[in-house]
Amino acid sequence: MLPAAHALPPPDPVVLATHLLAGVGSGLLLVFGVAAFSRRASRSYLLVVFALAALAARTGVSALAMFGPLGPGVHHFAEHALDALLATCLLAAVYYARRGVALGGEEA
Repeated sequence: MLPAAHALPPPDPVVLATHLLAGVGSGLLLVFGVAAFSRRASRSYLLVVFALAALAARTGVSALAMFGPLGPGVHHFAEHALDALLATCLLAAVYYARRGVALGGEEA
């Protein structure tokens, strides 16, 4: 008997384990970033939190593609968009850190 045409093959256990490890790792980094932001409350730290959230979201996008709700085209676009967001947030964080700008916009 052939499987239904719409059924996806079961995910490879190694790929599944890799996604799980990436999700846990990026989630922990995001938690540490939020903790650092709560202590410093600067624009640079907030931008780093956004970059880490984009990193965690990449794992979510990949998992959605692996289990079927996201097609290859949307998956590809979403990952590149999240990469661009991550890079932009990190560059802006470095820019604001070098200028010494606090969260409210005033010079530190």
